[in-house]
Amino acid sequence: MENSTFESLGCDAPYLVALENRGFTSPTPVQSECFAPGLEGRDLLVQSRTGSGKTLAFGLPLMHRLKEDRHPQAIILTPTRELAQQVAHELRSVNRSLDMAQLVGGMSYTPQLRSLSEGAKVVVGTPGRVMDHMERGTLDLSHVHMVVLDECDEMLNMGFIEDVERILSDVPSGPQTYLFSATLPAPIASLAKRFLKNPHRVEMTESGGAAQHADINHTACLIADHLHTKALANLLLHDEPSGALIFTKMKLQTEEVAEALRNAGLAADYLHGDLNQGARNRIMGSFKSGRLRYLVATDVAARGIDVEGLPLVVNIGIPTQFENYIHRTGRTGRAGAKGTSLSLVGHKESRILLAWARRGGLQLEWRAVPSPEEIRKERVRRLSDKVSKQEAPAFEPLAAEMLQNRPAEQLVAALLSMIEDDAHLGFDLPEAPELNKRKPKDFEPKQRRSPSRPQEKRERQREAPANRPSRAGQAGYQRREEKGKTKGFFEDWKDKRDKKSKEGKKEQKDYKDYKDHKDNKGKKDKEDKYDAPKKSKKVNTMPEWAALRQKKSFSPRGSSSDGYSAKPKGGAKKKDKDKPFKLSSSYGAKAKKR
Repeated sequence: MENSTFESLGCDAPYLVALENRGFTSPTPVQSECFAPGLEGRDLLVQSRTGSGKTLAFGLPLMHRLKEDRHPQAIILTPTRELAQQVAHELRSVNRSLDMAQLVGGMSYTPQLRSLSEGAKVVVGTPGRVMDHMERGTLDLSHVHMVVLDECDEMLNMGFIEDVERILSDVPSGPQTYLFSATLPAPIASLAKRFLKNPHRVEMTESGGAAQHADINHTACLIADHLHTKALANLLLHDEPSGALIFTKMKLQTEEVAEALRNAGLAADYLHGDLNQGARNRIMGSFKSGRLRYLVATDVAARGIDVEGLPLVVNIGIPTQFENYIHRTGRTGRAGAKGTSLSLVGHKESRILLAWARRGGLQLEWRAVPSPEEIRKERVRRLSDKVSKQEAPAFEPLAAEMLQNRPAEQLVAALLSMIEDDAHLGFDLPEAPELNKRKPKDFEPKQRRSPSRPQEKRERQREAPANRPSRAGQAGYQRREEKGKTKGFFEDWKDKRDKKSKEGKKEQKDYKDYKDHKDNKGKKDKEDKYDAPKKSKKVNTMPEWAALRQKKSFSPRGSSSDGYSAKPKGGAKKKDKDKPFKLSSSYGAKAKKR
């Protein structure tokens, strides 16, 4: 559906005046698609990126369907406090008399309880604080007939889906439900199937993210992980953007990056979930007003940050999922404006980022980290352009007086030194290696064998050279070849293989000749042919007692010619010389001991 004005959509006159005062003359595509079905009371399942005008896409039909009754009629759930406050601000900008309650954590209960007791028609909040009021009995959902789930995929990532299901189960059956999400993973689709009835589906994405990021220039910088902060300082000093939202993975990292940027002379501050709500509001106010140029934040804290004309989003390391990358980069390039996304990645994350670019159809450009000399030249160029366009007639008399006392070149040099001496020139960083630079391989891997074709497998085995060394062995040969300590790999390998083969054949031939000689041992012609080793005469190394054992007159305790034992046990005893000698069974053990 395409409509040129809000009036043609069917907006009431008070809303038309408020929209015109804000400068909204024509609706965005998602607003055009959602207004008529929402006004009819149909459920909406909308997949649209951040910055597409989705707040008014559900806000306008919701406010048109409110009744005069003073009790909660609509509830809007968001993943973070900042997003809840942004939604409330957006709705109040169109309808200043709207009775609304903001139920978010980190804020006092007093104004929230006051708004609920006065009969707020719309409740905007986070799942945790809404459930808290439900358990206290201060929030009654029995009259709610409209439910909005904003950025539902982020609520899934933050673990709020169970809380959302519990809240929806307390709402009377059959409410009109608006589900807005940048992506639709399986749990979100299951939630929609359970709570939405015949929804009108609106999908404002194409090509996996290419169309929705057409206004965003995706760039990346390859740098070691421990140099990310210094590289970021060099990039900001060189480009000097009017503002930047910088994402980190951890809360502690936000503080470290913000401090490093402040030390480099840049106006920066941090934002994470551990800050109290007052500090968060103060920092957000400074960032939106432009007093604070660079804000370092985590994913959770940055949800709901909507700054008009934000030129740059920086990722210090990429998030764990492609959907989160889309959410981060969606902070810039909003409402038709141009923006830039810059990612600082190492080697491992660079491969992931390239895969995401192919998956989402994004045009990814790589750039180098500027050096201090490049930063100085760029700063001088900007200063020269600024001075050439600047006109200051009030200072002309003072300039003429100063020129009389000093040459013009020295005077301009002195003024420039006063401006530039205190400026930070960045950090000296090592040159980043080329992307995907790999050492060329001299040895191609073996062709993958197909077990489904045994005949081809056998042919490849027959054709493959025998005793091929492993890849580690090949690498060793290559290193020694580069040092000049060996011949070429294949020449050396073939020589060794041929030498081993010759030795093996000679051993086989010698063994065969030896067998033939053994089989024909008695033949005279064979005996002359071989020089068989002569049998050496055996040397009798048998001990004396063993030699005596072979004689029949042996006694282990000594013997005598008359046949008596040398030391008979229990008296002398005459032995029969004719009776053969028999060794006792106990002697074997004694002999072993000796």
